[in-house]
Amino acid sequence: MASFISLHANNAVQIASLQALTNLSVTSAYHSQLAPFMSSVVDIAASSLNVKLTLQSLRLLANLTISSEFVDEILKHKVSRCNLFMVLCILVVVE
Repeated sequence: MASFISLHANNAVQIASLQALTNLSVTSAYHSQLAPFMSSVVDIAASSLNVKLTLQSLRLLANLTISSEFVDEILKHKVSRCNLFMVLCILVVVE
């Protein structure tokens, strides 16, 4: 699954993969299996110019925050201020 959500994959494939992972992340039962994908998901959230892709990755990250261990894992990733600003702008525009 990691290759499907890499930054070089087709956007439609990435969105479908992230939707599947988001569905698995609704409860904490599968959170430990999702750990290997965290860096790719954070990278997509921070650098994708595709609004649907960014939102889907943020949905997945939001679901994972019910586990305190994943909050720490997510916060470990360094995201530039420019990328973070772009994500926030996208969220404001979509809302």
